[in-house]
Amino acid sequence: MNAIRKSLEIVTAAMLIVAAVGLFLMMLIVVLDVTLKYLINQPIPGALEMVSFYFMAACAFLPFAHVQKIEHHIVMTLATEGLSPAALHTLLAFVYLASAAYLALFAWASGVEAVHMTSVGESTSAIYFEILIWPARWFVPLGTGLMACWMVLQALMNLRGRPA
Repeated sequence: MNAIRKSLEIVTAAMLIVAAVGLFLMMLIVVLDVTLKYLINQPIPGALEMVSFYFMAACAFLPFAHVQKIEHHIVMTLATEGLSPAALHTLLAFVYLASAAYLALFAWASGVEAVHMTSVGESTSAIYFEILIWPARWFVPLGTGLMACWMVLQALMNLRGRPA
């Protein structure tokens, strides 16, 4: 179990770094684009496409697993405050497994779409050139799939009677 957790932590950290780099590049490109547009009337070609197709997708989906790992999603404890620790662990395990099943299905469906878009070489037209956007399609199944893995691990830990 520790080897699986360590592997998940490494992949999660790598995806978080990619998301952070994407966030930094998004900020840099937007600032440069606006600055160049108003200073010399020469915006960066394809800036909007790069930001919307690559960086926003990376920033939105790649951190999912990290947020699940540290269990910082929004929770409502009103209904669970009176439960015993054993009942709470059992309930959490059930919720994590149900959520993991949904996320695995979502990852599979978005993965099928990513495979299709990769095979057709999906791209979008910027003013002067084409931008391949099929690589960004892979952020969705990666983020949701890894989050599902964390939920399964956390469910198993809760079934053992200790939180992940």
